[in-house]
Amino acid sequence: YINLFINAIDNSEPCEDIQKRLVILRDYFTELLYRNICRSLFEKDKLLFSFLMCSNILKNKGLMKEDEWRFLLTGGVGLDNPHKNPYAWMPIKAWDELT
Repeated sequence: YINLFINAIDNSEPCEDIQKRLVILRDYFTELLYRNICRSLFEKDKLLFSFLMCSNILKNKGLMKEDEWRFLLTGGVGLDNPHKNPYAWMPIKAWDELT
């Protein structure tokens, strides 16, 4: 891990502006880390790793809300829904998951 970070510092695009340099380093290190980890994964696991890495980046940037993440993981288990199901054709479980 330390060698990857040193590699990112040495090989990333130099920049005099500190804020731009930090963005360049973060992006370069993220890609370097992704490539090195994917080298050791089975092909079937690479998509899951990519999804987890992407979702964590989105969560850290504030672009994915915690309740959205939990909904994605749990499938929207409905508990004591205060809203009545107005549709006779829709199962109650499906309505609870939507609201």
